Amino acid sequence: MWDTINDNLYKAANLIVSHCFFNDAYEDRLRIQSPRFKQIRDSLRNAKRNKLGESEIKELKSEREQLFDEFKKQRYTFLRGGVAEGPNPEQNSTYRVASDIFLDTIPSDILTCLNKNITTTYKSYRKEIEFGNRTIPNFKKGIPVPFPIKKDKKLRISKRDDGSIFIKFPGRLEWDLDFGRDRSNNREIVERVLNGMYDVGDSSIQETRSGKRFLLLVVKIPKVKNVSLDSNRVVGIDLGINTPLFAALNDNDYERVSIGSRDQFLNVRNRMNAQKREMQKNLRSSTTGGRGRRHKLQALERLEGKERNWVHLQNHIFSKGAIEFAIKNNAGVIQMERLTGFGRNANDEVENDRKFLLRNWSYFELQQLIEYKANAAGIEVRYIDPYHTSQTCSFCGHYEAGQRVDQAHFICKNPECEKGKGKKNDDGTYAGINADWNAARNIARSNKIVDRKKK
Repeated sequence: MWDTINDNLYKAANLIVSHCFFNDAYEDRLRIQSPRFKQIRDSLRNAKRNKLGESEIKELKSEREQLFDEFKKQRYTFLRGGVAEGPNPEQNSTYRVASDIFLDTIPSDILTCLNKNITTTYKSYRKEIEFGNRTIPNFKKGIPVPFPIKKDKKLRISKRDDGSIFIKFPGRLEWDLDFGRDRSNNREIVERVLNGMYDVGDSSIQETRSGKRFLLLVVKIPKVKNVSLDSNRVVGIDLGINTPLFAALNDNDYERVSIGSRDQFLNVRNRMNAQKREMQKNLRSSTTGGRGRRHKLQALERLEGKERNWVHLQNHIFSKGAIEFAIKNNAGVIQMERLTGFGRNANDEVENDRKFLLRNWSYFELQQLIEYKANAAGIEVRYIDPYHTSQTCSFCGHYEAGQRVDQAHFICKNPECEKGKGKKNDDGTYAGINADWNAARNIARSNKIVDRKKK
């Protein structure tokens, strides 16, 4: 049964996401086929040439919005199978398409979870697909098998009399949980789920190429309200090139901490990349013909797994240090830059000095770990607009291009600012202050709160 599910799940996923796109495209077809919509569009495009007044433009836009609503109603009616009224049918329509083909090979609980996951994810980047910034995803064999961890409000995880823990999987399958060395304390997390201390959400099981199966358990850890934390004290976290993570406070100019080393990080990554290149070079000749190819590639896959695990470990270490700094200083809020478009210029192209760094570092994972650990500690996390945080003086607020002299130094060009220049040298020049510290203070003091995902 497990093999049958694995052989068909990715096909169902591709079918669902294709119909998500089709549902959107159907509304576009309705617009194209509407003569009145075309007239309004052409009139608005040529408004200046036709000398339309503000009132006329406003009326046209209002009529266009009414047509948008009408097209959406027509699409919903189509997805409901001709029924004009009812709940939003988008998720139900894709489930009907998938279940019509795959219900005999995939249990309904799994198919429902899969449909929910894909439709929800598709909605989150629908605009990016519309503007051409993202393609429709393509799923391959081996994707995680989602399932509801609760059935009729009853937990599917159980414990036997001998203390062993197992999962009742859809289709009357049972999986025993093996925690191994349990360096991440997973057994304690599952025990807290069983005791009702933690809630859980829909989870999944994934099979690796080696045949091992892992439970990807979604745990909802309740937020701890720490009354000793000051909601007015904010930690600003700057993720940089020289120092992976630099933290500072909004209300003083002495508490700070730098976490991680660029050189140490890149030395390890470069060593691993050199090993990988050498191994790939040797495999080019030894894997010709395909005989025993999987066995010969195992060493390369193990190295890639070690590389991913090492980066993940470093992010855990850095995020833990940031939370410890916040708790030590009784800070109730952590602020970070929104990383949408991080490392890209005005043309949405990755800058040359960032290409190597973005290829070898996982800033988004680091932010996710900081957010997850902050929530567990009762610390609020906010994201701010990163515009000019590295080029503005955190002491006087003066902005001028070129104040960040290089990746390590910042010198304020405001003649009246002293703290932003650093120590004065004998020749009358200034040594400058730590550029990452200045950026972290700007992040901590910023009030330009934004949504993490939206541009």
